[in-house]
Amino acid sequence: MLANRGVIAKEGDLVLAFKGYRSLQPIILKHGATHQCKEGKFLHDDIIGHPMNRYVEGYSNAKNDPTVPHLLILQPSSDLWTIAVPHRTQIIYDTDIAVIITNLRLGPGKVVVEAGTGSGSLTHNLARTIAPNGLVHTCDFHQGRCLDARGEFRQSGISHLVRSNWRDVCTTDLSVTEVDPDRDTVAEQQAPLQGFGLPAESVDAVFLDVPAPWLAIENVEHVLRPGGMLCTFSPCIEQTQRTVNRLREAPHHFLDVRTVEALTKSFSPVYKRPRDGKEQFKFRANLVSKGHSAYLTFARRRLPPAEGAEEEEVEAEEPEAEA
Repeated sequence: MLANRGVIAKEGDLVLAFKGYRSLQPIILKHGATHQCKEGKFLHDDIIGHPMNRYVEGYSNAKNDPTVPHLLILQPSSDLWTIAVPHRTQIIYDTDIAVIITNLRLGPGKVVVEAGTGSGSLTHNLARTIAPNGLVHTCDFHQGRCLDARGEFRQSGISHLVRSNWRDVCTTDLSVTEVDPDRDTVAEQQAPLQGFGLPAESVDAVFLDVPAPWLAIENVEHVLRPGGMLCTFSPCIEQTQRTVNRLREAPHHFLDVRTVEALTKSFSPVYKRPRDGKEQFKFRANLVSKGHSAYLTFARRRLPPAEGAEEEEVEAEEPEAEA
């Protein structure tokens, strides 16, 4: 997933079959196997041992058809994986992902916590952002989704950047529970572990995509470093309001609380009749735009006051209304 372009495909690799705009199918390569689709039949052996990002020839599905079908085999990337990922839950798409990563102030070497994992769309983008020496701790309340995600992280080659665990982050347990990343401990557990299971003030950012994010704030306060960023992803404004109220409660550990909604509108170039011998184009907004996905609430954990200095202000005072 994070390899340089031009790598040679080998058995066991995850590749993406391009079948049209926003239509990608993941394939695990295996000697002797065949990928069959409406475009035709394609031998894995014709992909293994060759560079990715090229067309491969196949065989027509119809008998005695001399037509040679072609299929574009792409090297996976976090952006393409967002399109191709098998949906276990509703996923987070590129528009929201860009806003989340930018406002969480992530970069190489950062440590970030994600709850919940879901289909892993955001997880792959987080891993790309914090590579090569950062770490993503991702957790999910659903045991099956957690196990499926672990397998996909291994296949896509980001398991060295991601620790996936079965946890309930909305229950309070501030004790550290160490999890051996080399063992499949999720399958051996009887119930999800409580909290994040991480040391105090050990992560740079936290992302919450859970039904009741306000219940996880105490756990967030425990693991988030001073100055670290929090983002919550909630589809309903009522969830957002409860979360914001919790973030503003005493003793006011969070500052700069704000909520944004990322909407996508596309524009199409429209040809205008030449004037003075010059062709002109203008852009027209398309009628169909991507609608509401969720409200993104961001907050920053305040820094401890310097010795002898006043504490950082929590909220700017609102101006009094004129009489």
